[in-house]
Amino acid sequence: MAGTSHGRLNFLVLGHSPEGATGWPHPVSISVYPRGETTLLNFSMGPHIANVGGQVPVTRVILDGVLNESFAEEFDACGARWLVPYLARIASGEEVTGRELIDAYRAKFGRPPKTELSADNTF
Repeated sequence: MAGTSHGRLNFLVLGHSPEGATGWPHPVSISVYPRGETTLLNFSMGPHIANVGGQVPVTRVILDGVLNESFAEEFDACGARWLVPYLARIASGEEVTGRELIDAYRAKFGRPPKTELSADNTF
């Protein structure tokens, strides 16, 4: 993945609520910048004008190989439970490349994921 450690990074948007989703009060997306055990996840919640979110390391989202239930609602809202095994591998120190995530997304959804630029807010 292109990007510098403290500059703008190209995140893969791997979870997103469906267009016109019902049963959830606002849109949700999860994007990933894969870089080993320091992989970052961005969470975006709400309509564009009132959007909130945050950036967390993969090791806060995956605890002991499973999804931290504090993030379950977001993963469920945007259909991203399929991503958990990949994140668990990353959190355990296994190398999972951006290409592998793109290929897995394409296999599941029939198209490559969108990308978004975001700063590294962990410094």
